[in-house]
Amino acid sequence: MVEIPDYLLERSREARTRLTGADPGGEAASESSSETAVATTEAAPVEPVVTEPEIEKVEPPKPIAPWVLAAQERKKIPVWMAPVALFIPIWAFMIWGTLEEPTYDDEGVIAAGGAVYAQCSACHGAGGGGGVGYQLNEGEVVKTFPDVESHIAWVVNGSSQAGTPYGDPDREDGQRISQNQGVMPNFAALEPIEILEVVLYERVTHGLQDSAELEAYIMWAESGELPEWELGVSPQSIAASFMEFIEINPEAMEAYEETLEEASN
Repeated sequence: MVEIPDYLLERSREARTRLTGADPGGEAASESSSETAVATTEAAPVEPVVTEPEIEKVEPPKPIAPWVLAAQERKKIPVWMAPVALFIPIWAFMIWGTLEEPTYDDEGVIAAGGAVYAQCSACHGAGGGGGVGYQLNEGEVVKTFPDVESHIAWVVNGSSQAGTPYGDPDREDGQRISQNQGVMPNFAALEPIEILEVVLYERVTHGLQDSAELEAYIMWAESGELPEWELGVSPQSIAASFMEFIEINPEAMEAYEETLEEASN
């Protein structure tokens, strides 16, 4: 192969330059730039296209109607009112028995006791039929308290401790149990005459006891010689006071002895 001398190559380039008017170093520079661009393109990493996430549009809450808002803010009925409301019909039924007109003698100690009994009717009923408290009529009160003294003590002292038996232990249908049906308040604040009057009223009107059997006690009430009965008084101390009275009052003693004699026959 024939080697072309360098000076001939140089002349050829100069001639081509004169004919084309191009810069002899431009071609080399162009080739160099192209090579550099290609190299840069090949070397530069391709950045990934980042897509922004779509933001979900949340609709604002609808406004609450004024009447709904008022209902939500209104005070509600307390939970504890539910059992109270359920008890109202039962309470009304128990109180229904108190709507009767009381019956008693027109005058004397028994009549006065009927007026005092108005304080007892709310629980025992105006006619003694019972309600919150035990039934007294149809002889029930005398079954519980066969003697006047225990009856007086019960009125003065009221209910004893819950579950405590009281009254006649041999009572028909069983002895009464304290607070099994309501709580008996004490009436120690009453005057002794009022206590004896109401006891005699209950025994005659509700207990169906013959007033003649209570003649000595009626005399005791009419005498005005009753002792003060305070809380804690016992039937025995009441009986002792009654015996002191009849011992100095022959008429009362006679009435009492007649009652005992009739009871023994």
